[in-house]
Amino acid sequence: MKPFFNLGCALVAWNELCRVARRGENDPQTARPGFCQGRHNRQFVYADSAGLLKPYHGLLLDPLWLLDTRRDGRWQLVATALGHSLNLRLQTLLRAWMPDIPQTAEPAPGVARLRLVVRGPSADAAPTPGRPIDGQSPLVRGIAPYLEQVASVAQLEDSLDGHLLGGVVNLQTPAPHPAGARGETWQDLLGCDWQQLLQFKTTDRAAG
Repeated sequence: MKPFFNLGCALVAWNELCRVARRGENDPQTARPGFCQGRHNRQFVYADSAGLLKPYHGLLLDPLWLLDTRRDGRWQLVATALGHSLNLRLQTLLRAWMPDIPQTAEPAPGVARLRLVVRGPSADAAPTPGRPIDGQSPLVRGIAPYLEQVASVAQLEDSLDGHLLGGVVNLQTPAPHPAGARGETWQDLLGCDWQQLLQFKTTDRAAG
């Protein structure tokens, strides 16, 4: 599994992100270097994204990953196949929504690779009881409470050398945040509500 949005960094930051979301967007005590608020107080964007993405003009889509839970309640990332219906839908929607940033099939200079993780169907269901979990487990003491807050994580990187260009963490929100009729810039892409764009339903996510 390749890391997303420098996943280790994102995991460390999620604690701060959740505190910001709880306290409100104007609390300076919870600001964390490297992140800034996105279009709403449940979205956090890698602060250097705008400058790093200026030279890029094309987009290479990786197959979607689903952030899900196993039967024992542990979190996992599940890969989808290239021909999965969600990947085909994402390609079609992005072509229509962002015609100014063309999609490419191969890595090339000036092409950014999009890696996207969205919340899977089992993440919203109560886990099936499994073996007892030790109270000292990192699952209990560590990132699990923050993963429960996550709706999607997106990372943009150079398609050739993998250098991080931008990223966004979207936390669960009770209300959708429309992306607008058309996107034109990388910042529009980073500000996207991916679950809304894909019009996610559990049956869609479970289907191949």
